[in-house]
Amino acid sequence: MDLSSLNDKQKQAVTAPFGPVLVLAGPGSGKTKTLTHRIAYIIEKRLVKPENILALTFTNKAAKEMRSRVANLLARHVGASESLTMGTFHSVCAKILRHEITALGYASDFVIFDKDDQQKVLREILEDLRIDSKKMPPALFGALISRGKNLLQLPADLNLGLESPMREKLAEVYTRYQDALYRQNALDFDDLLLLTVKIFENFSKVLAKYQKKFSYVLVDEYQDTNQVQYRLLSLLATHHNIFVVGDDAQSIYKFRGSDITNILNFEKDYPEGLAIKLEQNYRSTKNILEAAQKVIEMNPEQKPKVLWTENVQGEKIILTCEEDERAEAEFVARNIVKLAVVGAGLKPARTEDLEYADDDSQAEPKPFSILDRFIKAKMMQAQYSQSFGRTLVPQLPKKHESLKEFCILYRTHAQSRALEEVMIEASIPYQIVGGLKFYERKEIKDILAYLRLTLNYRDLVSLRRVINEPPRGIGDKSYAEIRDFILNLGGRDKELLFKDFRIAFAEIKIQPKAWASSQEFFRMIEEFSDFNEKFSLPELVKLILRKTGYEKYLRDGSEAGESRWENAEELINVAHKFGNLGWREALQEFLEEVALISEIDQKDESKDAVTLMTLHSAKGLEFDNVFFVGLEEGILPHSRSLIDPAELSEEVRLAYVGLTRARKRLFLVYTHNRRGFGNVQINQPSRILKVLPKGVVEYRGMAKEHFKNVDEEVTYELT
Repeated sequence: MDLSSLNDKQKQAVTAPFGPVLVLAGPGSGKTKTLTHRIAYIIEKRLVKPENILALTFTNKAAKEMRSRVANLLARHVGASESLTMGTFHSVCAKILRHEITALGYASDFVIFDKDDQQKVLREILEDLRIDSKKMPPALFGALISRGKNLLQLPADLNLGLESPMREKLAEVYTRYQDALYRQNALDFDDLLLLTVKIFENFSKVLAKYQKKFSYVLVDEYQDTNQVQYRLLSLLATHHNIFVVGDDAQSIYKFRGSDITNILNFEKDYPEGLAIKLEQNYRSTKNILEAAQKVIEMNPEQKPKVLWTENVQGEKIILTCEEDERAEAEFVARNIVKLAVVGAGLKPARTEDLEYADDDSQAEPKPFSILDRFIKAKMMQAQYSQSFGRTLVPQLPKKHESLKEFCILYRTHAQSRALEEVMIEASIPYQIVGGLKFYERKEIKDILAYLRLTLNYRDLVSLRRVINEPPRGIGDKSYAEIRDFILNLGGRDKELLFKDFRIAFAEIKIQPKAWASSQEFFRMIEEFSDFNEKFSLPELVKLILRKTGYEKYLRDGSEAGESRWENAEELINVAHKFGNLGWREALQEFLEEVALISEIDQKDESKDAVTLMTLHSAKGLEFDNVFFVGLEEGILPHSRSLIDPAELSEEVRLAYVGLTRARKRLFLVYTHNRRGFGNVQINQPSRILKVLPKGVVEYRGMAKEHFKNVDEEVTYELT
C-alpha cells in the first residue's frame, strides 16, 4: 500500500501496532485521511477482515465520505469497503436493534420519533397530568429526559440532581413517556443508543456475538462522545483494539451531552495505549493559524498542541467594528461582492461602495466616548425602521466567481435575519444550514406519516397527523377513542397482525360517520401494508398519494399547492435512491435515514450560494473566505456561559472552531449596538478578540481605537 502521501505522524498512526491508539488531530491536519488509510492498511495487510471492522462517526456526510475514500484506497479489493460496518453511532445502533430489540419486548418494525414527534407525545402526557405547558413546556421535559438517557438513566434510576417537586414531576412524565413509546413500538433518538447498551449489559450472549463480530473498532470525532456512547465502546472493545481520532480543542457539543473527559482520560482508560499528535495543518494560512493558536491557549485544561503549516503567510485577518447588525451585514455583503467580482477577473462597478483590504486604511477613527455610544443607541432606537430601508450594498453581477467558498458564521440562528435581508438586497444567493429543512415541511411530514403507518399501525403520532388529512370527518373525540383502542389492544401485543387488529377494530364505538371513515382509513393502510413485495418504494409512495386523495388535496389549483406538490415529487425522487430493493426493506432504510439526518447532511453541495450557519453546524467544514460575525460579549461568549468556567471554555473552543474553518481569508466583525429581545443593546468586544496577535490582524473602523493598546504577547484570563 502506498503511504508516500502521508506525513511522518500520519504514517505512524496508520501503521501503529494493534491495541489502543489515540490520534489527537488538530483542524485541517488530515484526520479523515489518516483514519481511512488506517482502515485500508489493516485490510490490505490482512490484519483484520473487512466484516470485522466497525467504524463510527457522527454525521451521514462524514460516514459517506469515509466509505468513499476507503473504497478508492481498496479499489483492487472488490467488495471490501461494502463489507465494513461504517456509519453514525445512531444508524449502526438502529441496525443492531432491528435484530435484537425483541429481547426487550419491542417488535423489530419499530419507528424512530424525531424531536417534533417527541414533543407531541409529551404534550399529551402533560395534558393528562394537568401540568401547565406554558410554565413547564414539553421541550423542557424533552431536554431533561434526553439528559437522563445520555447518562444511562431509565425512569427507575433517574437522578439529575433536581429539586422537589420538579424531580417527582419529571419522574412521572419520563415513566409515562417511555410507556407511550413502548406501546406505539417507537424509539426516540436517544433510545437507539441507550437500548443497545441495555441489551448488551443484560444479554451476555448478544454482547459476545457483537464483540466477536467487531474485533477492531475505529471512532471519528471521539471528543464528541457522551456517556452512553462511551459505555457502548467500552462494552464492544474489551479486546482494546480501538483506534480513536479527535481533538479536545474542538469539543463543542456539551449541550447535546458530549463529555470532553472521554478524550482527556483516554490514556488513563488505556494506559498501554499509544498517543499521536497531528499538528501539521494543510488548510489555513500562517496568519489564521497563529490567531487560532492564541485563542485556544485561553483554555487552561487541554491536551497541548501547536499547529503549524507550510502554507503561505497569507492576508492579514480583517477585524472591524460596525455600527449595528445592519451595518455588519452590509460590510459582509460588500466584501462578498468584491471578492466574487475580482475573483472572476472583473472590475467592480462602483469601487467606492466596496470595503476590502486597504479601502479605509487612511481614515482616522473618530473619538467614541460612552456618551457618543449612548446617543447613537438612542438614535438607533428612534430610527430603527428607517435604518433597514437603506440600500448601501452593491448588486452582485450575473458574472461572478463561485459562491461556494464563502461562509458566514454566527453563534445563534437569530443573528441570520439581518444577514438574510441584506443578501436579498444585494442579489447574493445563499443557503442557511439549520433553517427550515425539507423533511420538516408539512406535506413531507404528512407523506412520511402515511409511510410510517404502513410499517407500524401503532404509531399514534403519525396517526393523529393524517387520520383527518385530507379531511375525513374524524374529530378529536373520535381520535381519542381510536387512540385508546390501539394502546389497549395493539400496544399490549407487539405481535398482533394488522389483519387481526382490523377485525377487532370493527367493534369500536364512535359516531357513525367517523366509524365509516376510520374503517376506510385503516382499510387503505392495510392495502398499503399488503402491497406486493416486488414493487418499489417510489411505486408505494405514488399509490399512497393517489389512494388517500393527498395528491388532489395538495394540487388545489393554487400556486402554493403546486409548490407543495413539487416537494412531494422531490420526495419520490429521493425514494428512487432505494429503488433496487423491495418496498418494505427500502422503506425501513429510508425512514431510518430521514429520522437520523443531521443539519449538515442537508447542506446542498451543488448549490452555488453563500453558506450561512451556526458555529455548531460548521465543524468539519472549510471555506476559502469566512466572515465570523457577532464577536461581542454576551453573544460569544454567550451570556449563559459567563458565570461558569466550563461553559466559558466551550465558548473558546467554539471560537477556535470558527477561526479554523478559514483557508485564505478571515473577517471578524463586532458591532457597537445590536437589537436583541426588542431592545438596543451596547456590547463590549468579545474577550476572544483581545488575545489576537497584533501582527496578523488589520484593524478597521473603530476597532483601531478599541485595540490601539493591544500588545503582541497579550494573555487573557477566561474569568
